[in-house]
Amino acid sequence: MVLEKEFRVKITSLIDECLIPHGIQTHECDKEFWNYRSDDDFKFGHKAGVVLGITLGYYIAKYGKVPSEEDLTEMTKMVESRKDEIKKSFSDIHFFYKV
Repeated sequence: MVLEKEFRVKITSLIDECLIPHGIQTHECDKEFWNYRSDDDFKFGHKAGVVLGITLGYYIAKYGKVPSEEDLTEMTKMVESRKDEIKKSFSDIHFFYKV
């Protein structure tokens, strides 16, 4: 384990907050442009990316630098370990489609 215990606790808390449904609305989404087949897979990837982005942002704000490869791997594993919860929480994402 590379990350400080305090940091891991904060990241766990941030992930928990990200899983609370907020009726997130995303930018216009065009299946042809993004080349995806499944709304559910795309929404999961989107939500997991948001969670990882918030985690990275907190790291940079706390330490004033980008994470090392080891720290980034550990943060990614923290997010991946919650994948089932993330999958359950993405139903609050609403996409706008081009017509």
